[in-house]
Amino acid sequence: MKENSIKVWGKLHSMESMGLVDGPGNRTLFFLQGCPLRCAYCHNPDAITTSGGKEITPEDILKTARRYRTYHGEEGGITFSGGEPLLQGEFLYEALEKLKNDGFNTCVDTSGIGNPKYYSKIMPLIDVMLLDVKAFDEESFKDICRGDLSVYLKFIRDLEKYGFQGMIWARHVMVPGLTDNKESMEKFVEILEPVKNRVERIEILPYHTAGVKKYEELKIPYRLEGVEPMDKDKAKELEIYTNKYFTESLHKERVEEAKKKQKKAKNILQNERDLKEKDKALIEEIKSLPLLKGISSEKMEEVLKEIHIIKKNTNDYVFQTDDEASYMYLILKGQVKIFYNTIDGKEQIFYIYRDQDFVGGLNLLEHESYLYNGQALTDCEIISIPREVFEEYILTNPESLKIILKMSFERIRWAEDLIQRLSTSNASMKTAGLLLRLKNSIGVETEEGIKLELSLNREELGNYSGLTRETVTRKLGEFKELGYIDLIGNKIILIKDLEALEDFVF
Repeated sequence: MKENSIKVWGKLHSMESMGLVDGPGNRTLFFLQGCPLRCAYCHNPDAITTSGGKEITPEDILKTARRYRTYHGEEGGITFSGGEPLLQGEFLYEALEKLKNDGFNTCVDTSGIGNPKYYSKIMPLIDVMLLDVKAFDEESFKDICRGDLSVYLKFIRDLEKYGFQGMIWARHVMVPGLTDNKESMEKFVEILEPVKNRVERIEILPYHTAGVKKYEELKIPYRLEGVEPMDKDKAKELEIYTNKYFTESLHKERVEEAKKKQKKAKNILQNERDLKEKDKALIEEIKSLPLLKGISSEKMEEVLKEIHIIKKNTNDYVFQTDDEASYMYLILKGQVKIFYNTIDGKEQIFYIYRDQDFVGGLNLLEHESYLYNGQALTDCEIISIPREVFEEYILTNPESLKIILKMSFERIRWAEDLIQRLSTSNASMKTAGLLLRLKNSIGVETEEGIKLELSLNREELGNYSGLTRETVTRKLGEFKELGYIDLIGNKIILIKDLEALEDFVF
């Protein structure tokens, strides 16, 4: 009798207390029932249907795992196989969560075709993924597995978007006459390209006929009848070739990436210039900037020697997440958006900087990397201030320090406000809050109202407000009908009734 307190039940096909080939070290294996594929060489045909198996709870999994923990050693842990574990998404998530909270190393053997609803919960909990690569083109995948290759490829592309941060053991069952050649192995490597940086090893599993008797007992036609087992020596040779080809491909790509970085650095240098005597007007403009205004004339001369003027075109990155924080940036002209990419791959904009704003200074204080991306919304002229100058001349200047503290406090308040606004489910409040934030950052008072000249498209407005593009567009239309705003083309919003917008928020 099931207890009311138990919310989730899974279907277990079988288990092994000591497995040595399904993940690192000694492992306890749980084979879950049910699989959406019908692979011709499947050696567990009795695990395919969802009607079989034994009911089990996540608590049962944890209890069993604890029983065999002493055999795992330093590298071992728990592996879920099948069937297809991802098909039982909710159960797998709860089981993995309990195991991780109890300190177990986790591994999932998957074909990448399960229940996407739970992927974002499951993937962060997996230490090692045994990624089964069944076939390398649409026709073969359909023929061998009765499945859709495009679904599998999407799974691979989206792994990191779902939050997967573990390592991958890529595996392929090699069948004589089908994939036992170098050309197939090169295609194997190509499929792994989106996750290449997470692939720890590539394994070739020679096809065998150990499961044929199960098909006879279950009276299921065996589609590879007459196919001889794969020669193990040949499989090993091709495994060595595949790993070598993979490594060489990575090396070649890294060389190309290094060349790109060199080219990028060269381009940056071309768009960066020192201040010369002829830049008198610009020098005076820089001296008058609020952040630098209080620095003495003597020290300012030293500052001017060390800073540079950088030109950025629209959509150019000023810096990216995890770049070393070596500079503070002062915007002379233009707009820069600050954003990060969420776990589901969406862009969350949380600030737009404009003329005379600074960005990156707080990162310098901690000698850390940038935690977000800075990207030019318009063509920009930006002053880059090296860390040494920031520490020696700006932090030691009381007036500059006051401005940094004031603006930092304002940004903290704004961040708190943003969190509050994004947490609400009311689209009207979010849209009104968006317009008020834009008013504070880029609004210009006119006789007709507050003019917002946008450098953001509708999708970016959605990213700024936590709404979809369609919802933002719809709500702006509603606000226009109510007379709160006016829309002039796609790039200008005129706020006509500020109080009405504030009533939504306050």
